[in-house]
Amino acid sequence: MAGPTDSGPEGAIPGAVLRAWDQAEAQLFPTIMARPDVYQQSVTLIQQLVGKLRESRADLPSLLAAHERGGALVDDLLDEPARAADASIRPDLVAAAACAMRYRELVASLAAQGRLAALARARDQGQSWTVAGETGSEDRAPYVPYQRIEAEASTGRAVIVSIEPDETLSRALYRLEQAQIDLATGALRIGEAIGSYLDRDAFTAALREARLRPKTG
Repeated sequence: MAGPTDSGPEGAIPGAVLRAWDQAEAQLFPTIMARPDVYQQSVTLIQQLVGKLRESRADLPSLLAAHERGGALVDDLLDEPARAADASIRPDLVAAAACAMRYRELVASLAAQGRLAALARARDQGQSWTVAGETGSEDRAPYVPYQRIEAEASTGRAVIVSIEPDETLSRALYRLEQAQIDLATGALRIGEAIGSYLDRDAFTAALREARLRPKTG
């Protein structure tokens, strides 16, 4: 599905920051076995901090500014009982994991808004189908994964197009999946797979047929 690049939508979050957030979440997992009590307290703190970030960090630039405070976020945004948790808890990891969760929420919201805007533009221009989201460049596929969402403007019925290398890493493999965009929220619901194709002409024909297929359910 369409989503942000490594640097986030419009480069709002540097790739190095995203990788640091991923690493923080990965570092928390080993404590599940070694110190389940510490892990549970960390999860609780993360959830509380995400709630605070929802209230105060409504966009990606403000989230990045929060990230720059590091572990101080735990002291700044949480109350005294929360700060009195086990000393084994790493505030820097808690803050990074909370920022990562909030980032995913913001990206999902931005993607949903983008899909709704694309459908609205298509309706205004009298188009029946439009590209409602895209990740990567088709010119660089399959060696750089590519994906786009094509949607019917009036119903939100959609087809997800993916291009990736085949198992030999020498040819492009085209995939089609059914999907549905919620016309109220922009949320994307993925449906059944339509098919996978090594032949581009077969893929093009299948995509054309999928657009004509009536909505079911």
